[in-house]
Amino acid sequence: MFRLRPVQARWFEVYVPHAETVRTTEILARTGVVELETDPRLAAAPDTHKLGYFVRRGRALIARHQDELPPPRNRPGALIGNPVHLANQALHRLRVWSARLEFLQERLAERQAERVDLRYLDEALRAMRRDGVDPDGLFSETRFLCKCLFVCPKTSRLEAVDLAGQTALVVAGPRHDFRILLGLADERPLIQHLVVDQDCEQVGIPPWLSGDLPNRILQVRTRLKPLEREIGALEKDLAALRTDPAIGAARADLDTLAWYLDKAARHLAGQEICHVTGWTTAPDPEALQAALWQAGIQVVVRYPDPPFSAATPVTTLQSWWARPFRPLLLLWGTPDRKEVDPSGLLALLVPLLFGYMFPDLGHGLLLVLFVLLFGRRWPEIRFLLPCGLAAMAFGLIFGDVFGFHDLIPALWLKPLDDPIIVMAVPLGFGVAILILGLVFAGFEAKWNDEFGPWLAVDAAVLELYMALLAALAWPPALGIAALALVHFSAGTLWQCRRQGLSSLAAALGRLLYSLFELLLNTLSFARVGAFALAHAAFSHTIMTLAAGVENPLAWWLVVILGNLFAVVLEGLVVFVQTTRLVLFEFFVHFLRAEGRLFRPVAGPASAGGGRCA
Repeated sequence: MFRLRPVQARWFEVYVPHAETVRTTEILARTGVVELETDPRLAAAPDTHKLGYFVRRGRALIARHQDELPPPRNRPGALIGNPVHLANQALHRLRVWSARLEFLQERLAERQAERVDLRYLDEALRAMRRDGVDPDGLFSETRFLCKCLFVCPKTSRLEAVDLAGQTALVVAGPRHDFRILLGLADERPLIQHLVVDQDCEQVGIPPWLSGDLPNRILQVRTRLKPLEREIGALEKDLAALRTDPAIGAARADLDTLAWYLDKAARHLAGQEICHVTGWTTAPDPEALQAALWQAGIQVVVRYPDPPFSAATPVTTLQSWWARPFRPLLLLWGTPDRKEVDPSGLLALLVPLLFGYMFPDLGHGLLLVLFVLLFGRRWPEIRFLLPCGLAAMAFGLIFGDVFGFHDLIPALWLKPLDDPIIVMAVPLGFGVAILILGLVFAGFEAKWNDEFGPWLAVDAAVLELYMALLAALAWPPALGIAALALVHFSAGTLWQCRRQGLSSLAAALGRLLYSLFELLLNTLSFARVGAFALAHAAFSHTIMTLAAGVENPLAWWLVVILGNLFAVVLEGLVVFVQTTRLVLFEFFVHFLRAEGRLFRPVAGPASAGGGRCA
């Protein structure tokens, strides 16, 4: 599996009986994913009082919204972080979620009630228009009259009669009957009592309703449209809240912490214990505890926050095909968790560069045989295996075997016959590598929350570099370069807007330096083709010297010694040049190497991260 970012280790701690300390560290070391480190802090017992308080409050909220909450995970997860902090965080998430849910429910109920009133009002106004009822002044507010609109079912028996001195106007709609009652303001409760007894409901009359009947109907219909959209949005927000995975995770965290309160105390109290701490890269947080339980050591592995002063280690790509090239990466340093991990890419770049500069089927075969014979004794030389295979492949492409240029046909061309092509191809390859390094810098800016400044300035450098290269073959690309320069200037002014135009001059100077550096980096890849030509010329020199010897034994001596000298000398020089190209032409554009390498404990003899309490 290829990853762009290194894996960050996680701090763990486990309390074990004093008699089980050595066996515990042995089992942890056997997992191969543990680096032991002593915790500089004093081992403090968990604050179960605060933890219990947060868990109880969280469970109360869960019971309160049992039908609204997303379902929890099937089983509790590992304790990753400070338990009290995790409980407080889960409770806070549930409280915010609960407040948001209740706000949306209340607002939705208000809007739905308003929608019902507006639909009743629309039906009543249409019925009034059909019956020719004049609403002018009917709905206007006065100091002396109670003007109430009621909607009643068709089964109501109330007719248009005088009720306790009040005048009732009845309008029959297609689905409901409407009563408009007029009377003194202090008789409103009486009117409501008389009408509500008939299963009627009062309809609110909005203050903005005015004008003639068509205008009032239009006002109601215009008001209904945005109201329907708002209700739909509220219902959608409520549905999202009821399926929010973060709330499901918070609910699962509270389940986990309740389990921790119930199970951990009996393991951590009443006995002399050892506090074993360190780092782990286990992908499953429960793997360490499972390994210990399988060995009969039933303890709890916790994952609290690491010590403040501790530097979190990372591990780079561990695949078998990338592992031989890790020493080359470590020559530059270890990438941080927010940097690109290029170790997987080195497994492709290094053999390609090495093989192109050292293209000989026979010489590559010697490197492969050397690794097969001595690779187990010296694991550091295993990177020569893919390099030797690449040299064999390019030997077939260029038709070169131990300096014999006519022994096999070239699958592509002979280097000395077409030197320009041999020099041009690695230049194009170098341009691709440099562009990739600049793109990697953009990834890192995104991971470090600096993507905006990168887009404003550094992305323009990438655009300008690509445009200038394209202009060598397509002159209209100079227009794109001019746009990239405008992009750079505008981004610089925006980023340094408080410093004014003076910042632009300094930025243009840095741009010129960056372009000059990229040009030099690009030309550096010409040495790849130059070394391919040098290898062909050196092989030709060996064969020319051998041709001047008449004695057959001396001829073979010159050929063998010359090829051995070429393998040792050229192999060393080509490896140095490959290392230089990767480190100083590729890594320099994105790799800051601010991380610390995760080094798993090798065995019980190295176990030193436990402290007895």
